[in-house]
This record gives sequence, structure tokens and C-alpha cells, in this order.
Amino acid sequence: MFNNSFETCRGLFFVWLLLVALPTLAEEAMHIPLESEKWATLSFSKIPSSQVKFQSQTMSVKVKGSAGPIVYRLESAKKIAAIAVTGTHSGQKKLETGPFDEDSILRFGLVGVGTATLSGPRRWLAADWVKKLFSLAPSGLGLDKIYFFNVTNRLDQVGKVRNHPKSELLVERVVLNVERPGAFQLSHTLAKPIESIAIWLSIDGDDSDSEFETVISAIRLEGAP
Repeated sequence: MFNNSFETCRGLFFVWLLLVALPTLAEEAMHIPLESEKWATLSFSKIPSSQVKFQSQTMSVKVKGSAGPIVYRLESAKKIAAIAVTGTHSGQKKLETGPFDEDSILRFGLVGVGTATLSGPRRWLAADWVKKLFSLAPSGLGLDKIYFFNVTNRLDQVGKVRNHPKSELLVERVVLNVERPGAFQLSHTLAKPIESIAIWLSIDGDDSDSEFETVISAIRLEGAP
């Protein structure tokens, strides 16, 4: 009888621990607001800017041979284990023929926290987008790189990884193939969690002279335990 009572108490204690832990587990999922005041839109010199609009909890980006980062700063640095983006796209990004796509209906970037800083002559010579990137660094810390997870319209691109040839600050991994207009779901679990301070979206068609529209309706980040 004593053993049965002990087993019952132990079972109830386990259930209690699980219930206590549930709120903590739920807090690991971060739903990112799609509101204009929460995001910053940037531009590149000599490249037309895309048209970005926020309405009804969606973000729409109209591309016409254009580009321009869209950035959301997290309230504090978070270790991210997985990402999920729901959206649709219309029009068509032109097929590219190079070894790696230069344009995409969506590159989802995580700005990693690290030790690199921008000061002195390096800051004076830096492009505006690089200055903006380093302005995201938490107080007393530096940055690492932007880790991009890309959507392609060429199946043979999926799984490819590169350090961007024009910037040591960019690393790209192709994770999803979307060949036709319509709804898409980018869902990716990172091989290793990234401590991130911001989201950096790149939706562009300047290299391929493409015209299309991407609409994002939900962004969710899963924190590492």
C-alpha cells in the first residue's frame, strides 16, 4: 500500500512539474508583429528600392528590378533554434543560370551576435547598410554575420551554402524550392542555434531584373531551450 501511494505521489509530482514547465516552453515561440513601426526599410546606393507596405497584419513587398533590406530588431538577443515563415507570392522571379541565385522571393536572415565591431576608418568607408547592421549590436557586444535561409525556384539549388563573394558578413543556405506562384511555407530547424539580435529580410530582383510581389502573413521564431 505504501509503495502504491508513493508511486501515485511521484506521478502527481511529475504532472505538476510538467504543468509548471509548459508556460516556459510556450514562451520559447516568438511571433513577430508585422506592423510598420516595428520594422526598418533600407536601401542600397544605385539600386531601385522595392515597395514595402504593411496592412492587416501582413507585409507586402513589390519588386521591380529592385532590392532593399527590411529589418526587425528583437527586444534582446535570443538563441534561435528554428524559423517559420508563411506567405504567398505572385508574378515570377526569373530563372538564373549561375552557380548560386543572386535574387530570391525571400531570404530570411538572422543577425548573429559576436565580437566584430565597426570603428575608425572601417566605419568611415562602410556602406550605409553595413552601418545599420552594426547599429543593431547589443550594448557592449559586437556582431557575427547575417545567416540567411533562402527560397529558390531551382530545385538543384536546395542544400547549397556559400559565404557571399561580395561581403564577409553574409552567409547563405538554400532551404526551400518554390517554383510556382502561390502560397509557401518556409520552415527550417537550424543545425545549431544562433544567438540573434535581429531579423534581416532580403526580397530582391535587381540582378535578374525580375518583377514579383511577396506577401508575408506570419513569422515565428523558436527559441533554443
